[in-house]
Amino acid sequence: MTPDSRLSTPDSRTSRLIVAPNWLGDSVMSLPMLRAVRRAHPQDRLAVLARRGPADIYRADGSADEVLVRSSLAADLLRLRRKRFDEIWLLPNSFRAALLAFLSGAPRRIGYETDRRAGLLSHALPRPPATRHQLRDYDLLLKAHGIAPDFDPPRLRVPEAAVRRANEALRLAGLSEGAPLVLLCPGSASAETKRWPAARYAELADSLARQGLSCAVVVGPAEVRLAAKVTAAARSALPALGADLDSVELAALLARARVVVSNDSGPMHLAAAVGTPVVAFFGPTDPGRTAPSGSPVRVLDRYVFCSPCYLERCPYRHECMEEITVRDALRAVEELLG
Repeated sequence: MTPDSRLSTPDSRTSRLIVAPNWLGDSVMSLPMLRAVRRAHPQDRLAVLARRGPADIYRADGSADEVLVRSSLAADLLRLRRKRFDEIWLLPNSFRAALLAFLSGAPRRIGYETDRRAGLLSHALPRPPATRHQLRDYDLLLKAHGIAPDFDPPRLRVPEAAVRRANEALRLAGLSEGAPLVLLCPGSASAETKRWPAARYAELADSLARQGLSCAVVVGPAEVRLAAKVTAAARSALPALGADLDSVELAALLARARVVVSNDSGPMHLAAAVGTPVVAFFGPTDPGRTAPSGSPVRVLDRYVFCSPCYLERCPYRHECMEEITVRDALRAVEELLG
């Protein structure tokens, strides 16, 4: 049996696809939803369609039988038609996701009636108000189909191969395996407004180095210049790593830290999912919606008159992040170190 025919083999099992969120952090927060579906229907076939980075996370999680990497709309449509899914659950609220499900021919297309897409869905529900944590956004979809939500936090199992890759990255960066390690994550994929200033990350690293702690900057492939900006501003040795790691290897790296200091970003959620304590900076976004879950957390925020704005560029002076001091961050790290 070929991989392409596996989900379309005629039998009594339902063939179910979950279209994953676009961003890494959102995908981590969707893991309890996948667990709930798998627990409710252990004998059915379950697949996930996700972008390349999040796809690695879903493979490591293991709830799905198959993880498909998202491509162009046309290529994805050909695959979905070939696999002939009975159900498609849409976690993104976009029109594109609903159009893909509709054109695939799946008889049951489940999601929220956002972005003028209700006519493309067979089972459309009003989107719940954004008053609870994002982890609970999928509860209404689950309950409407007789599935009990999973209230445990996201958890990610890190494969041994990813652990070895992370250890090698630490070795090449000159970081001792036994030294207490604090990892700094100064990036954010979707908006620069979510970033605590690079110079303050450097100053925090210097303060931690004076206390005998090893520090490193962790970035993604598109954040190499940001890493260079932080390391250049630091007076202590501050290696940068992570740009050549996939998302699961990054999770393995974050699991090696005593504390992770991060903006509201994918690495913040990955760190919590592997149980590492997190200091999280919030300003233009709402920690009530997207704070990390599953590990000890210290949220640092300075809400001002326009918070949370969710803007990608600040029209003012970025006070919500500028007012969080290095002393605030240092105190939070010390609290988590115990």
